[in-house]
Amino acid sequence: MLKNYLTVILRNIKRHKGYAFINITGLAVGIASCILILLFVQSELGYDRFHDKFHQIYRIPLRFHVGINQFDCALAPSPLAQAMVEDFPEVIASTRIFKQFRTGNVYVRFQDRQFKEEQFLWVDSTFFDVFSISLLEGDKKSALAQPNSVILTPATAARYFGSNDPMGKILILEDKTPYTVTGIAQPMPENSHFHFDFLATFATHPKSRDPDWYDTAVYTYIVTQENTTLDQIEAKFPEFSRKYYTPVVQKLMGITYDKFLEAGNFIGFFLQPLKQIHLHSAIENEIEPTGNVHTVVIFSAIALIIMIIACINFINLTTARSSQRAKEVGIRKVIGSLRRQLIRQFLAESILFSFLALILASILVEVFLPAFNNLVGKHYSASIFQDWPYLLGIMGGALILGTTAGAYPAFLLSSFQPVDVIKHQNQSGLRGRKFRNTLVIFQFVASIILFIGTIIIYNQLHFIRNKQLGFDKEHLVVIQGAAKLGTGQQSFKNTLKINPDIVNATYTDSLPQMLLEVKVFQKKGEDSNVNHTLITLAADYDFQETYGVKLREGRFFQKDRSTDTTAIILNEAAVKALNLQQPLGKQLILKLGKNPTFTVIGTFADFHLESLHFNIRPMAAIFIDKRPGVYLSVRLRPENTEETLDFIKKQWAEFVPGQPLEYVFYDDQFEQTYGTEVRSGKVFSAFAVLSILIACLGLFGLASFITTRRTKEIGIRKVLGATIPGILLLLNKEFITKVLIANLIAWPVAYYVMRKWLQNFAFQVNIDLWIFIAAAALALIIAIVTVSYQSLKAAHSNPAHSLRYE
Repeated sequence: MLKNYLTVILRNIKRHKGYAFINITGLAVGIASCILILLFVQSELGYDRFHDKFHQIYRIPLRFHVGINQFDCALAPSPLAQAMVEDFPEVIASTRIFKQFRTGNVYVRFQDRQFKEEQFLWVDSTFFDVFSISLLEGDKKSALAQPNSVILTPATAARYFGSNDPMGKILILEDKTPYTVTGIAQPMPENSHFHFDFLATFATHPKSRDPDWYDTAVYTYIVTQENTTLDQIEAKFPEFSRKYYTPVVQKLMGITYDKFLEAGNFIGFFLQPLKQIHLHSAIENEIEPTGNVHTVVIFSAIALIIMIIACINFINLTTARSSQRAKEVGIRKVIGSLRRQLIRQFLAESILFSFLALILASILVEVFLPAFNNLVGKHYSASIFQDWPYLLGIMGGALILGTTAGAYPAFLLSSFQPVDVIKHQNQSGLRGRKFRNTLVIFQFVASIILFIGTIIIYNQLHFIRNKQLGFDKEHLVVIQGAAKLGTGQQSFKNTLKINPDIVNATYTDSLPQMLLEVKVFQKKGEDSNVNHTLITLAADYDFQETYGVKLREGRFFQKDRSTDTTAIILNEAAVKALNLQQPLGKQLILKLGKNPTFTVIGTFADFHLESLHFNIRPMAAIFIDKRPGVYLSVRLRPENTEETLDFIKKQWAEFVPGQPLEYVFYDDQFEQTYGTEVRSGKVFSAFAVLSILIACLGLFGLASFITTRRTKEIGIRKVLGATIPGILLLLNKEFITKVLIANLIAWPVAYYVMRKWLQNFAFQVNIDLWIFIAAAALALIIAIVTVSYQSLKAAHSNPAHSLRYE
């Protein structure tokens, strides 16, 4: 029986090559697209789940709410980790990770080789008690127990020591601190929210001994006992915060902790489950860029839509061919075939098509995987086809796909009655027309939603990258690690400004959209219980000219004004938040140390200190005074960029011999801020186009069968005087109607979905009506162009041949 089924199937494929090609190719492209998307989705959903205790591991960020601002920061104070173990019986282990953000990357030297290291982490000796990381060499219990110890990854060890044994070798950091290699660790998987090339003993670093509960510097993780819930621990946080922040609040703000809370303020902690950090964390100072759960949902939806469109193509083409196979069914029933036998035959044909499509899809995945990796910025491997559980899952999916896609056609075709076939009552294929029309409308609905989504995503990304930020980010070079200049900072800056291709330069302790600090201020004369948080930027005299920010009133810092060391400049958001009607001359008290008083000398126009994901928040600029600048921003003229950079490098080498210059163009850094959104937009657009092409393939095949079925009708109409445009309108009218109906369904769905996506941004493009009209017109054009090829072919055919057609 199986042999007979296979013989009949192969004969049908050979007899109808075009139909078989369209069906197999459409399914193959759909399956390949789904596999690629599901590689991404599986990786995103699997972040950090490789740790043995991932369901018991939490990160503890700090939440700071003073005045109208709330800041959620991934960093926490250094003493927190030990306090969690001591104060919470539910916590069985804790560890800290410190990454050097402010002073730039770490430079490491071995003999005459020196490298810039971006993934240098300092960690506690309890690191391996929390995270499941294997050591290829060394012992977990002792590798980080001694000061000045460091663990490398195999690739890092090979970079420094080649094929020599790295154990016991000495590496020197740029501050001359020696570190002994005590272990080689398996590198972190790609789907981890942090990665490392070095794990150094945190006990060696001064930050590990910082007792200050106000200074946020480290990432803190805990492991809880089995069956401990997040709510159980967070319920104890209010008293925990009271215990450790009462003296901090008293010292900084001069009020009791109770009055601090009564004023509507808050300072404390919350828990983030490890498995949720990558997709569900929208807080500041992340150790690495995170993902977005909305992106995963959208990509999953695209995969589902593509697969549904491919299945619709199969169902439509099969039911459309029902008129051609009616006689085959009738004859088989006359000679004794049972309905269940016919159902098995047609399902077998569908499943065979599905497995042929799977084979072709695996080839497409192999071919296009490198391009997909480049698109999403990942390193997925086609080794999934060598992973038996995964392979069996894909084959099972192909079986379900073939059965699902073939079920309706199988039951439809097998239901034909021999008498009806002989009387030609099934020749029109009317029994499947309503269902087929519904499926075609769904195809158009999906395509139009994807059109609209693609346009809105493109507009939003274009808006982000071209929005006026309130300062000039072009031709701005940021030198990191400017503190290495020491007392030579001002001399180095003056030397650079001699060059006519350098417009200006400024030292700052932080940068817009890169690294920001928050300080607490109080208006002089106001109730001591009322405090305000301001994002604070310390800068020198040349900040305004270098960044091109605009003053609304007053002035900026001036060299001949000695009192400017206690001057402050506010942005418009800060003026509004502080309710200052006449801000110039007003005084603010900085709640820090000796509580110095600052006088407002000017106001800025609002500019974007943070990502466009956030609204513009109250900000203040204070004078950097005698503190060393962390960053030196240099504005270049655009004409001789390369020569000017060479000049800066030469001067740096003279001022700081042996220390490499570390710099970045600000606009490049800005692009990286939105790298995730840009990549997601490209992937969305690519698969949207692909899904539309699959739909077009199905429409082309369906139009072919519809025009073939109406061949005699077309011949008669031509004999009676019908024109070619009239015949084209007749054949296209059915599809045009479906497109119009699909728009009525697609528009509200697309609006809702894209409105939800845009909520990730504080600054958004408008969802204009023209986008929906353009998507509708595009869908209409695609449908007409796709169908018109077959329509023109039928309209130009000789009526004599058409009337003889059987």
